[in-house]
Amino acid sequence: MSLFACFGALMSCPDTVFLKWARRLDPVAVFSGQVVAWLIIPMVLALSFEVGSRYLFNAPTLWAYDMTFMMYGSYFMLGAAFTLQRKGHIRTDSFYGEWSVRRQAMVDLVCYLVMFLPFVLVFAYIGWGYFYKSLITGERFVTSPWMPLAWPFKAVMPLTGVLLLTQGVSEVLQSLHALSTGEWPDRTAPIAEAVSS
Repeated sequence: MSLFACFGALMSCPDTVFLKWARRLDPVAVFSGQVVAWLIIPMVLALSFEVGSRYLFNAPTLWAYDMTFMMYGSYFMLGAAFTLQRKGHIRTDSFYGEWSVRRQAMVDLVCYLVMFLPFVLVFAYIGWGYFYKSLITGERFVTSPWMPLAWPFKAVMPLTGVLLLTQGVSEVLQSLHALSTGEWPDRTAPIAEAVSS
């Protein structure tokens, strides 16, 4: 059997192999998004504590500002894969919305393969270097009188890269599914599966 015949057999299947693999990868982004969402609570508490201490008691803290910017940066970066999974990133779809599903899938596929995945690979690689150097040197933020360790915050960069890479592969697989079937998969299925398990 030729490669083209195998690919044709995949394309005729309503629930393609592409979609099956994408559905295995999507819960990673969903789970990470659900976990990361809880970072908003300590971030708001630290910020509220700082505002109360500073303006009510005239006793600002050394740590609250640093904790807030570290948690917000982590919240923003680690939530990116979930946002991608939910199609929550800004998209200029002046033309895209009018295209057929197959044409949308082809454009998405090319964009993910040519622009997104190479960027994410470079981001994860460089982020790992920053994290590793910070870890082995015991780097601290010298801009703060509190001088917290930098490596826990810098660990967010390679972790974000891995999460985005995982979701990017899922998006490529879903684009291949849409290209082969002419339909986009349902995005709510992975959420229901992740919540119920």
